[in-house]
Amino acid sequence: MTGLRPDFVENASTPAIRAQYERAQARADMGADQARDLFLLLCQREDLADRPTSTGDTTDKEAA
Repeated sequence: MTGLRPDFVENASTPAIRAQYERAQARADMGADQARDLFLLLCQREDLADRPTSTGDTTDKEAA
């Protein structure tokens, strides 16, 4: 049970454990949502960078 405080493990009631679990799960879900949004943004930007422009230049000027 890495990451759990020993006093919490020893003394926490079932409702307290459930509440902490639900909060941790909500944070994990929000983190997963943010990671997915960032991945989709990355894919979108890479697709735009890969498209040839009217001059034929496909370099990413923001990354330079």
